[in-house]
Amino acid sequence: MKRLFAITVLLAATIVQAQELNFWQKVNNLLTTFPNIDSTYIYQPKQGFTLGMFSTVQQAGFDTKAKFNIHYDDGTKAAGISSYSLVEQPSTKLGLELGYGKFVLGYGIEVGPKRAYKKRALGLNLLGKAWGLHCNYFRVSNTFQSSIKIGNPGDEHYMDDQILSTTPALLKYLSIDGYYVFNNNKFAYPAAYKAGLVQRKTAGSWIVTGRYMQGLLSNAPDPTVIYDYYNLLDYFSTLQFSIGGGYSANFVCWHKDPIQIRDKGLRNLTINLTLLPVITVVNYMDIIKYEFTDNDEYYGSYSSKTFCYPMPNFIGNSAISLTLDRFFISAQFTYDWFYFHSSQAINHDYFLFSPDLENLILRGAFHNWNFKLLFTYKF
Repeated sequence: MKRLFAITVLLAATIVQAQELNFWQKVNNLLTTFPNIDSTYIYQPKQGFTLGMFSTVQQAGFDTKAKFNIHYDDGTKAAGISSYSLVEQPSTKLGLELGYGKFVLGYGIEVGPKRAYKKRALGLNLLGKAWGLHCNYFRVSNTFQSSIKIGNPGDEHYMDDQILSTTPALLKYLSIDGYYVFNNNKFAYPAAYKAGLVQRKTAGSWIVTGRYMQGLLSNAPDPTVIYDYYNLLDYFSTLQFSIGGGYSANFVCWHKDPIQIRDKGLRNLTINLTLLPVITVVNYMDIIKYEFTDNDEYYGSYSSKTFCYPMPNFIGNSAISLTLDRFFISAQFTYDWFYFHSSQAINHDYFLFSPDLENLILRGAFHNWNFKLLFTYKF
Protein backbone atom coordinates (compact mmCIF):
# COMPACT_ATOMS: atom_id res chain seq x y z
CA MET A 1 0.00 0.00 0.00
CA LYS A 2 2.81 2.43 0.87
CA ARG A 3 4.51 1.65 -2.44
CA LEU A 4 1.26 2.26 -4.35
CA PHE A 5 0.78 5.56 -2.50
CA ALA A 6 4.33 6.65 -3.31
CA ILE A 7 3.88 5.78 -6.99
CA THR A 8 0.57 7.69 -7.06
CA VAL A 9 2.15 10.80 -5.50
CA LEU A 10 5.09 10.65 -7.90
CA LEU A 11 2.76 10.26 -10.89
CA ALA A 12 0.61 13.19 -9.72
CA ALA A 13 3.68 15.38 -9.24
CA THR A 14 4.90 14.48 -12.72
CA ILE A 15 1.53 15.39 -14.25
CA VAL A 16 1.43 18.72 -12.38
CA GLN A 17 4.98 19.51 -13.45
CA ALA A 18 4.14 18.67 -17.08
CA GLN A 19 1.06 20.89 -16.91
CA GLU A 20 3.12 23.75 -15.46
CA LEU A 21 5.73 23.29 -18.17
CA ASN A 22 2.99 23.28 -20.80
CA PHE A 23 1.58 26.52 -19.34
CA TRP A 24 4.93 28.30 -19.45
CA GLN A 25 5.55 26.98 -22.93
CA LYS A 26 2.26 28.55 -24.00
CA VAL A 27 3.25 31.84 -22.38
CA ASN A 28 6.65 31.74 -24.06
CA ASN A 29 5.06 30.98 -27.44
CA LEU A 30 2.64 33.88 -26.95
CA LEU A 31 5.55 36.27 -26.30
CA THR A 32 8.03 35.03 -28.90
CA THR A 33 6.12 33.43 -31.80
CA PHE A 34 5.07 35.36 -34.89
CA PRO A 35 3.17 32.86 -37.07
CA ASN A 36 2.39 33.07 -40.80
CA ILE A 37 5.22 35.41 -41.75
CA ASP A 38 6.00 36.01 -45.41
CA SER A 39 9.79 35.88 -45.21
CA THR A 40 10.06 37.84 -48.45
CA TYR A 41 8.75 40.91 -46.60
CA ILE A 42 9.58 40.25 -42.92
CA TYR A 43 12.70 38.97 -41.18
CA GLN A 44 12.27 37.56 -37.68
CA PRO A 45 15.42 37.62 -35.53
CA LYS A 46 15.80 35.15 -32.71
CA GLN A 47 13.55 36.33 -29.87
CA GLY A 48 14.96 36.91 -26.42
CA PHE A 49 15.62 39.60 -23.85
CA THR A 50 16.27 43.21 -24.80
CA LEU A 51 17.53 46.12 -22.75
CA GLY A 52 16.86 49.64 -23.91
CA MET A 53 17.70 53.17 -22.81
CA PHE A 54 15.43 56.01 -23.87
CA SER A 55 15.02 59.74 -23.65
CA THR A 56 11.68 61.46 -24.19
CA VAL A 57 10.40 64.99 -24.53
CA GLN A 58 6.71 65.19 -23.67
CA GLN A 59 4.00 67.79 -23.29
CA ALA A 60 0.55 66.92 -22.00
CA GLY A 61 -2.35 69.19 -21.21
CA PHE A 62 -6.02 69.88 -20.71
CA ASP A 63 -7.93 72.80 -22.25
CA THR A 64 -11.59 73.69 -21.97
CA LYS A 65 -13.98 76.54 -22.72
CA ALA A 66 -17.42 77.11 -21.29
CA LYS A 67 -19.82 79.37 -23.20
CA PHE A 68 -22.94 80.56 -21.41
CA ASN A 69 -25.49 83.32 -20.94
CA ILE A 70 -26.11 85.04 -17.62
CA HIS A 71 -29.54 86.24 -16.54
CA TYR A 72 -29.14 89.00 -13.92
CA ASP A 73 -31.63 90.00 -11.25
CA ASP A 74 -32.33 93.30 -13.02
CA GLY A 75 -33.57 91.39 -16.07
CA THR A 76 -30.54 91.97 -18.28
CA LYS A 77 -28.60 89.20 -20.00
CA ALA A 78 -24.98 88.90 -21.06
CA ALA A 79 -22.95 86.31 -22.92
CA GLY A 80 -19.88 84.91 -21.24
CA ILE A 81 -16.98 82.59 -21.88
CA SER A 82 -14.70 80.97 -19.32
CA SER A 83 -11.52 79.11 -20.23
CA TYR A 84 -9.36 76.81 -18.20
CA SER A 85 -5.97 75.43 -19.20
CA LEU A 86 -3.33 73.23 -17.59
CA VAL A 87 -0.40 72.50 -19.90
CA GLU A 88 2.91 71.22 -18.64
CA GLN A 89 6.04 72.73 -20.09
CA PRO A 90 7.94 70.31 -22.35
CA SER A 91 9.61 67.88 -19.96
CA THR A 92 12.54 65.54 -20.55
CA LYS A 93 12.74 62.04 -19.12
CA LEU A 94 15.40 59.34 -19.11
CA GLY A 95 14.48 55.73 -18.58
CA LEU A 96 15.02 52.04 -19.16
CA GLU A 97 13.03 49.45 -21.08
CA LEU A 98 13.21 45.72 -20.40
CA GLY A 99 11.71 43.45 -23.02
CA TYR A 100 11.18 39.82 -23.83
CA GLY A 101 9.79 39.00 -27.26
CA LYS A 102 6.65 41.06 -27.77
CA PHE A 103 6.54 42.32 -24.16
CA VAL A 104 8.18 45.62 -23.15
CA LEU A 105 8.05 47.44 -19.79
CA GLY A 106 9.45 50.96 -19.48
CA TYR A 107 9.82 53.50 -16.69
CA GLY A 108 11.20 57.03 -16.92
CA ILE A 109 12.10 59.82 -14.53
CA GLU A 110 12.25 63.53 -15.24
CA VAL A 111 15.70 65.10 -15.60
CA GLY A 112 17.01 68.61 -16.09
CA PRO A 113 14.98 71.63 -14.96
CA LYS A 114 11.86 70.40 -13.16
CA ARG A 115 8.75 71.37 -15.10
CA ALA A 116 6.19 70.05 -12.62
CA TYR A 117 5.75 69.63 -8.88
CA LYS A 118 4.93 65.93 -9.10
CA LYS A 119 5.42 63.69 -12.09
CA ARG A 120 5.05 59.96 -12.77
CA ALA A 121 5.09 58.04 -16.05
CA LEU A 122 4.78 54.34 -16.84
CA GLY A 123 4.47 52.46 -20.13
CA LEU A 124 3.56 48.83 -20.84
CA ASN A 125 3.55 47.27 -24.34
CA LEU A 126 2.64 43.94 -25.88
CA LEU A 127 3.34 44.49 -29.57
CA GLY A 128 2.80 41.75 -32.14
CA LYS A 129 2.61 41.83 -35.92
CA ALA A 130 -1.13 40.99 -36.00
CA TRP A 131 -2.35 42.51 -32.73
CA GLY A 132 -1.03 44.45 -29.78
CA LEU A 133 -1.78 46.40 -26.62
CA HIS A 134 -0.21 49.62 -25.35
CA CYS A 135 -0.81 51.12 -21.91
CA ASN A 136 0.33 54.63 -20.96
CA TYR A 137 -0.07 56.37 -17.60
CA PHE A 138 1.19 59.69 -16.32
CA ARG A 139 0.35 62.24 -13.66
CA VAL A 140 1.51 65.80 -13.36
CA SER A 141 0.77 68.53 -10.81
CA ASN A 142 1.29 72.02 -12.16
CA THR A 143 -0.01 75.58 -12.21
CA PHE A 144 -2.80 76.51 -14.58
CA GLN A 145 -4.52 79.50 -16.15
CA SER A 146 -8.15 80.52 -15.86
CA SER A 147 -9.94 83.39 -17.54
CA ILE A 148 -13.46 84.75 -17.82
CA LYS A 149 -15.04 87.34 -20.06
CA ILE A 150 -18.64 88.53 -19.72
CA GLY A 151 -20.40 90.98 -22.00
CA ASN A 152 -18.75 93.74 -24.02
CA PRO A 153 -16.67 96.77 -22.96
CA GLY A 154 -19.00 99.47 -21.68
CA ASP A 155 -21.70 97.09 -20.47
CA GLU A 156 -22.87 97.40 -16.89
CA HIS A 157 -21.80 93.86 -16.03
CA TYR A 158 -18.70 93.71 -18.22
CA MET A 159 -15.88 91.55 -16.87
CA ASP A 160 -12.54 90.47 -18.34
CA ASP A 161 -10.19 88.75 -15.94
CA GLN A 162 -7.32 86.26 -16.09
CA ILE A 163 -5.84 84.28 -13.23
CA LEU A 164 -2.60 82.30 -12.99
CA SER A 165 -2.84 79.88 -10.09
CA THR A 166 -0.40 80.02 -7.21
CA THR A 167 -1.07 76.43 -6.12
CA PRO A 168 -0.91 73.42 -8.46
CA ALA A 169 -3.73 71.32 -9.82
CA LEU A 170 -3.44 67.59 -10.48
CA LEU A 171 -3.73 66.09 -13.96
CA LYS A 172 -3.94 62.30 -14.44
CA TYR A 173 -4.14 60.42 -17.72
CA LEU A 174 -4.52 56.70 -18.47
CA SER A 175 -4.91 55.21 -21.94
CA ILE A 176 -5.08 51.59 -23.13
CA ASP A 177 -4.85 51.03 -26.88
CA GLY A 178 -5.41 47.88 -28.86
CA TYR A 179 -4.88 47.26 -32.57
CA TYR A 180 -5.33 44.61 -35.24
CA VAL A 181 -3.36 44.59 -38.51
CA PHE A 182 -5.03 42.99 -41.54
CA ASN A 183 -1.99 42.49 -43.80
CA ASN A 184 0.08 41.09 -40.95
CA ASN A 185 1.86 38.39 -42.93
CA LYS A 186 3.70 41.02 -45.04
CA PHE A 187 3.56 44.10 -42.82
CA ALA A 188 5.29 44.27 -39.41
CA TYR A 189 3.71 47.21 -37.58
CA PRO A 190 6.19 47.15 -34.60
CA ALA A 191 9.28 47.03 -36.83
CA ALA A 192 10.12 50.74 -36.41
CA TYR A 193 9.15 50.91 -32.72
CA LYS A 194 10.87 47.94 -31.05
CA ALA A 195 13.43 45.24 -31.68
CA GLY A 196 11.89 41.93 -32.68
CA LEU A 197 10.76 42.13 -36.31
CA VAL A 198 12.49 43.66 -39.33
CA GLN A 199 10.68 44.88 -42.45
CA ARG A 200 12.57 43.64 -45.52
CA LYS A 201 10.44 45.31 -48.21
CA THR A 202 8.11 48.30 -48.16
CA ALA A 203 4.58 47.30 -47.17
CA GLY A 204 1.48 48.70 -45.46
CA SER A 205 -1.86 47.67 -44.05
CA TRP A 206 -5.23 48.86 -42.85
CA ILE A 207 -5.54 48.79 -39.06
CA VAL A 208 -8.49 48.79 -36.68
CA THR A 209 -7.97 50.21 -33.21
CA GLY A 210 -9.75 50.81 -29.93
CA ARG A 211 -8.86 53.05 -27.01
CA TYR A 212 -9.96 53.34 -23.41
CA MET A 213 -9.02 56.71 -21.94
CA GLN A 214 -9.53 58.08 -18.45
CA GLY A 215 -8.56 61.63 -17.51
CA LEU A 216 -8.84 63.67 -14.33
CA LEU A 217 -8.11 67.26 -13.36
CA SER A 218 -8.69 68.45 -9.81
CA ASN A 219 -8.00 71.36 -7.45
CA ALA A 220 -7.79 71.11 -3.71
CA PRO A 221 -10.64 73.05 -2.04
CA ASP A 222 -9.28 76.55 -1.50
CA PRO A 223 -11.71 79.41 -0.72
CA THR A 224 -8.97 82.05 -0.81
CA VAL A 225 -8.39 81.79 -4.56
CA ILE A 226 -11.19 81.71 -7.13
CA TYR A 227 -9.74 79.85 -10.10
CA ASP A 228 -12.96 79.91 -12.07
CA TYR A 229 -15.50 82.67 -11.48
CA TYR A 230 -18.38 80.20 -11.32
CA ASN A 231 -16.39 77.23 -10.00
CA LEU A 232 -17.27 75.15 -13.03
CA LEU A 233 -14.10 73.10 -12.93
CA ASP A 234 -13.05 72.52 -9.34
CA TYR A 235 -12.90 68.84 -10.24
CA PHE A 236 -13.29 67.35 -13.69
CA SER A 237 -13.04 63.75 -14.88
CA THR A 238 -13.82 62.01 -18.13
CA LEU A 239 -14.02 58.41 -19.28
CA GLN A 240 -13.92 57.67 -23.00
CA PHE A 241 -14.00 54.64 -25.25
CA SER A 242 -13.12 55.10 -28.93
CA ILE A 243 -13.04 52.85 -31.96
CA GLY A 244 -11.72 53.52 -35.42
CA GLY A 245 -9.02 52.65 -37.84
CA GLY A 246 -6.62 53.91 -40.43
CA TYR A 247 -3.56 53.00 -42.39
CA SER A 248 0.04 52.30 -41.48
CA ALA A 249 3.01 51.86 -43.80
CA ASN A 250 6.66 50.85 -43.42
CA PHE A 251 8.99 52.40 -45.99
CA VAL A 252 12.21 50.39 -46.19
CA CYS A 253 15.10 52.65 -47.21
CA TRP A 254 17.92 50.12 -46.72
CA HIS A 255 18.02 46.41 -45.95
CA LYS A 256 20.75 43.77 -45.84
CA ASP A 257 20.12 40.26 -44.56
CA PRO A 258 22.35 38.83 -41.82
CA ILE A 259 25.29 36.71 -42.97
CA GLN A 260 25.88 34.80 -39.72
CA ILE A 261 23.97 33.72 -36.66
CA ARG A 262 23.16 36.25 -33.94
CA ASP A 263 22.13 38.69 -36.69
CA LYS A 264 25.68 39.64 -37.57
CA GLY A 265 25.66 41.75 -40.73
CA LEU A 266 21.98 42.71 -40.41
CA ARG A 267 21.37 46.23 -41.71
CA ASN A 268 18.00 47.98 -41.96
CA LEU A 269 16.57 51.50 -42.13
CA THR A 270 12.76 51.77 -41.94
CA ILE A 271 10.32 54.68 -41.69
CA ASN A 272 6.79 54.16 -40.34
CA LEU A 273 3.80 56.49 -40.75
CA THR A 274 0.49 55.70 -39.02
CA LEU A 275 -2.76 57.72 -39.03
CA LEU A 276 -5.67 56.47 -36.91
CA PRO A 277 -8.82 58.63 -36.80
CA VAL A 278 -11.31 57.32 -34.25
CA ILE A 279 -14.85 58.03 -33.04
CA THR A 280 -15.37 58.38 -29.31
CA VAL A 281 -18.61 56.47 -28.88
CA VAL A 282 -18.64 56.60 -25.05
CA ASN A 283 -17.79 60.00 -23.57
CA TYR A 284 -18.71 60.29 -19.90
CA MET A 285 -18.04 63.46 -17.92
CA ASP A 286 -18.24 64.32 -14.22
CA ILE A 287 -17.88 67.86 -12.84
CA ILE A 288 -17.74 68.70 -9.13
CA LYS A 289 -18.27 72.13 -7.57
CA TYR A 290 -16.89 72.85 -4.11
CA GLU A 291 -19.02 74.71 -1.57
CA PHE A 292 -17.85 76.88 1.36
CA THR A 293 -19.51 78.52 4.33
CA ASP A 294 -19.50 82.27 4.95
CA ASN A 295 -16.41 81.65 7.09
CA ASP A 296 -14.57 80.10 4.14
CA GLU A 297 -14.85 76.60 5.56
CA TYR A 298 -15.22 73.75 3.08
CA TYR A 299 -18.35 71.73 3.79
CA GLY A 300 -19.08 69.68 0.69
CA SER A 301 -19.42 69.50 -3.04
CA TYR A 302 -22.02 69.11 -5.78
CA SER A 303 -21.62 66.77 -8.72
CA SER A 304 -22.99 66.91 -12.25
CA LYS A 305 -22.65 63.80 -14.44
CA THR A 306 -23.48 63.48 -18.11
CA PHE A 307 -22.69 61.58 -21.31
CA CYS A 308 -21.25 63.84 -24.00
CA TYR A 309 -21.86 63.64 -27.71
CA PRO A 310 -19.84 61.13 -29.80
CA MET A 311 -16.82 63.00 -31.15
CA PRO A 312 -14.11 62.45 -33.78
CA ASN A 313 -10.62 62.19 -32.34
CA PHE A 314 -7.13 61.38 -33.56
CA ILE A 315 -4.12 59.15 -32.87
CA GLY A 316 -0.96 59.62 -34.93
CA ASN A 317 2.39 57.79 -34.81
CA SER A 318 5.59 58.00 -36.81
CA ALA A 319 9.05 56.51 -36.38
CA ILE A 320 12.38 55.93 -38.07
CA SER A 321 14.51 52.97 -37.01
CA LEU A 322 18.04 51.75 -37.68
CA THR A 323 19.04 48.12 -37.06
CA LEU A 324 22.73 47.15 -36.93
CA ASP A 325 23.41 43.55 -35.90
CA ARG A 326 21.94 43.25 -32.40
CA PHE A 327 21.60 47.02 -31.95
CA PHE A 328 18.29 48.80 -32.57
CA ILE A 329 17.91 52.60 -32.64
CA SER A 330 14.54 54.31 -33.06
CA ALA A 331 13.25 57.90 -33.08
CA GLN A 332 9.48 58.05 -32.50
CA PHE A 333 6.82 60.75 -32.43
CA THR A 334 3.23 60.32 -31.21
CA TYR A 335 0.36 62.78 -31.00
CA ASP A 336 -3.05 62.23 -29.37
CA TRP A 337 -6.07 64.53 -29.32
CA PHE A 338 -9.23 63.54 -27.43
CA TYR A 339 -12.09 65.99 -27.47
CA PHE A 340 -15.33 66.33 -25.49
CA HIS A 341 -18.40 68.51 -26.06
CA SER A 342 -21.65 68.80 -24.10
CA SER A 343 -24.54 71.22 -23.72
CA GLN A 344 -25.73 69.37 -20.61
CA ALA A 345 -22.52 69.42 -18.62
CA ILE A 346 -23.98 71.41 -15.73
CA ASN A 347 -27.03 70.01 -13.96
CA HIS A 348 -28.79 73.00 -12.42
CA ASP A 349 -30.67 70.73 -10.05
CA TYR A 350 -27.34 70.28 -8.23
CA PHE A 351 -25.38 73.40 -9.19
CA LEU A 352 -27.07 76.49 -7.79
CA PHE A 353 -25.56 79.62 -9.34
CA SER A 354 -26.41 83.21 -8.61
CA PRO A 355 -26.81 84.93 -11.01
CA ASP A 356 -28.22 82.04 -13.04
CA LEU A 357 -26.33 80.54 -15.93
CA GLU A 358 -28.24 79.57 -19.06
CA ASN A 359 -27.44 77.77 -22.30
CA LEU A 360 -24.09 76.51 -21.06
CA ILE A 361 -21.96 74.62 -23.58
CA LEU A 362 -18.75 72.99 -22.38
CA ARG A 363 -16.06 71.78 -24.76
CA GLY A 364 -12.40 70.92 -24.42
CA ALA A 365 -9.71 68.30 -24.94
CA PHE A 366 -6.98 66.21 -23.39
CA HIS A 367 -3.89 66.31 -25.60
CA ASN A 368 -0.45 64.78 -25.48
CA TRP A 369 2.61 64.71 -27.73
CA ASN A 370 5.77 62.73 -27.17
CA PHE A 371 9.14 62.46 -28.91
CA LYS A 372 11.21 59.41 -27.97
CA LEU A 373 14.76 58.35 -28.80
CA LEU A 374 15.38 54.66 -28.04
CA PHE A 375 18.62 52.65 -28.04
CA THR A 376 18.19 48.86 -27.59
CA TYR A 377 20.53 45.90 -27.34
CA LYS A 378 19.29 42.37 -28.13
CA PHE A 379 20.85 39.63 -26.02
